[in-house]
Amino acid sequence: MLKKHLLAYLMPNIAQAIASFGTVAILTRLLTDAEYGRFSLIFTTMTIAHYIVMNWAEAAAARFYARAEANGEINNHFKTLIVAFTFNAALFVVLGALVSIFYPGDMNVKLALAAAFGGSIVRSLLKIALETRRMNLESMHYSMVETFNTLAGFALTAVFVVWLNLKEEGPFIATMVAAAMALVIEGPFLKKLSNGGKFEIKLAKEYFHFGWGISGGLLLATALSVGDRYFIAYFLDDAAVGVYSAGYQIAARILDILFVYITGVGFPLLVSAFEKGTKEDFKIAAINSCNLRVAIGVPAAVGIALVSKPLADILIGESLRAPAAQITPYIAAGALFWGLSDYFSDAFVISRKVFERAIIMTIPAILNMVLNIILLPKMGIMGAAWSTIIAYFIGMVILALRGRKYIKMPIPWLDIAKVGVSCVLMALAVMMVGRLGGFLELFVKATVGAITYGTAAVILNFANFRGHALEIFTKLKGKLNAG
Repeated sequence: MLKKHLLAYLMPNIAQAIASFGTVAILTRLLTDAEYGRFSLIFTTMTIAHYIVMNWAEAAAARFYARAEANGEINNHFKTLIVAFTFNAALFVVLGALVSIFYPGDMNVKLALAAAFGGSIVRSLLKIALETRRMNLESMHYSMVETFNTLAGFALTAVFVVWLNLKEEGPFIATMVAAAMALVIEGPFLKKLSNGGKFEIKLAKEYFHFGWGISGGLLLATALSVGDRYFIAYFLDDAAVGVYSAGYQIAARILDILFVYITGVGFPLLVSAFEKGTKEDFKIAAINSCNLRVAIGVPAAVGIALVSKPLADILIGESLRAPAAQITPYIAAGALFWGLSDYFSDAFVISRKVFERAIIMTIPAILNMVLNIILLPKMGIMGAAWSTIIAYFIGMVILALRGRKYIKMPIPWLDIAKVGVSCVLMALAVMMVGRLGGFLELFVKATVGAITYGTAAVILNFANFRGHALEIFTKLKGKLNAG
């Protein structure tokens, strides 16, 4: 089951990588540093507003689907969600209108805000449908629709910004149109599931209580990950926000995509094992989830740090390139801690202690703000990077320790040590490659790093890596012999 989901969820994450880095390459070349900085601030503003008003319905759709299916309450479940969503959307329209009117900036900025809020509503409804597909283990259908939505959004961004010369508003309009196109596919599915159901206030309250705990945690996570852009804008300027955002995109965004991929694969299996399986089933699912995060996340973060300069040469416009490359390794370290902390967060989500998780996240969020206020005036953008690293690490430790009160998430220390040794060997091998510049350097270093890491993982037999590799080789050999 795990291998099947790994393959299925690979497609939308490849699409997400193409769209994310393609968008960065386009925007950092065609927008000024200040325009790109304003784009980042608008995206942050929209994300915060979305978490406050809209996200709880998406979280409830994912977490309570298995229970509704087991109890034969699917129709009531979705009727309640759709009615609640409609109410939320109305509030969001009012909030979006107020923010668009009073947010400082010219007409391009106000149009970008309006499109960002509108796109968030459409995307949220689509997310309810896709989360349902994911939790129902319809991984291939989820992957196809999500891939279409992502690539359509990227293609339209290119059209609007490159050919129609739109500025900050271009990507937001593109996202809204793409989500609407995908919703044409998923809308009838949601309507069918809610037909014959009734709105239940008791369910709505339960969903809101759970979902807003998730949203509160995400809101604080946003304060950790991108909230520092407001401090950068205040202490420095919009152009500095552009530099930081560009570095963030080529470091944290890569790791975000990888960890979202791992969560998409592992979390439904983790919930299913908890709800329907034995303690041993859950332990196996949890170890698999942890091993995936460590085996993919740690070498990815180390690799990003090692190739930050050629990566910036390829993806980022010339004016932002050098300073963005300088902060990329530090942002990668912070993003790694955050991605690993999600594993420990699962203990709170599965045990439905999400409000406690949200309260816990106030500690690193406040710490991050305090550190930004102290370090930004003294260290510039590097102050924001160090603030993030420290806050993320402390947040991870607190979640790991406190979460054990509810569910003990196993930590495979031996496998983690094997990954660490493999990454050290990978780093030594990559550092022996000279400065070649651009795509050639990125390709050579990535190839050397991947071969070294893979070889070390096989020799050390990380998470029975040798056994899995031998199994794959045997199957391929059998197919070749049969052909």
